[in-house]
Amino acid sequence: MFEKKELWTNNIAIIDIWSYKIKIANCRFKKDEIDIVSYSEKRQEQNILTNWEIWDLKSICENLKIAFKKVDPNDNIKKIILNSITPDIFLNSNKISIVRENKDLKISKEELFHIIKNIENECIEKWIKIIKSKTWYLKSDLKILSSNINHISIDWVQVKDLIWKTWKNISISITNIFIPNDKYDIIEEIWKILNKEIITILPEEYSISKVFNEENDVVIINIWNTNTFISIKKSDEIIWSTRINIWMNDLFKKIKEKKIIPTEKIIRDIENNFFDEKIIFLETLKDCLIAWLQEILEWKICPSNFFITWWWGKGLFIKDYLQKIDFISNWIKIIKNIEFITPDFSLNESEIDKIWIDNINILSMIFVAYKIFYDEKSLITDMLKEVISEL
Repeated sequence: MFEKKELWTNNIAIIDIWSYKIKIANCRFKKDEIDIVSYSEKRQEQNILTNWEIWDLKSICENLKIAFKKVDPNDNIKKIILNSITPDIFLNSNKISIVRENKDLKISKEELFHIIKNIENECIEKWIKIIKSKTWYLKSDLKILSSNINHISIDWVQVKDLIWKTWKNISISITNIFIPNDKYDIIEEIWKILNKEIITILPEEYSISKVFNEENDVVIINIWNTNTFISIKKSDEIIWSTRINIWMNDLFKKIKEKKIIPTEKIIRDIENNFFDEKIIFLETLKDCLIAWLQEILEWKICPSNFFITWWWGKGLFIKDYLQKIDFISNWIKIIKNIEFITPDFSLNESEIDKIWIDNINILSMIFVAYKIFYDEKSLITDMLKEVISEL
């Protein structure tokens, strides 16, 4: 009698590339288990990535080789998942509803494929119009990174699949993620140089939204040294995500104008010092946040749950300031005072500790990567992938 064993997948590298640091986690996944085999970081020179744009392709490849050598000295890892390395990422969720003519006839694979194709095309056309209205990008300039089904409802009851069911009303929510072709080509060139295969690209805007329970509506404010994005997640949908022109380096530069202080010391003393510089930074952050929420929500209710990612457990001065904002007087509809919540990681604490708990970006990427391999598959998700491949 044979004993049934579940084999590990081949090792996968999860890569988070920042302007000043590269982070790589060597991971193995199997059902109900994530093993972070090894982890490494490599500091980068400031001129390699500027405003999240790659300026020095050769140097970034050299830094990646050094970081890979630490986690994979024998060069066994061939498949990778990485973040987007560009500010020009567009993602949004669309919910499409249709009414089926013959509700008593069980749906066939052919009809289902036709429905999925039409729904995805409608979602893409809606999203392309929004992107074009806000940028100079046309449809021909963009590549679909991924399309993911958030949820499906039949006659207002949520289900996992549609095949061979009878129904009249259907509602499908899909998140589409786009990247400009020229940005994708640069990312792809890096991995050709390193002889690695990209499984998928996970923008932090998407991966971080996935570490909260579906019932948690949340405003996510991700503040890093040279990058800040704001997203709204409602249920399992990303309503919108945008990057704003304020980040921690702005604050650090203001502080260093008065006195040369190492960044590490600024971070250590930031809660109890530098009050004049902090108020300028916070007022600018408030103006950006208010303007963005006004534009996107358009009098829809703003979630009262907030999550700030800067050093995760730190940034108390930012939280204190945001809690004092009168959102109502700024024409933002919110039911109660904002509260700050923490992610709902289903990762073993010992695995999180291998990376350091404040590494929210790469931890969320690992979490989503695991779901890519082990979420329950369905015919409808396979059809969506087929539709995307034909576009």
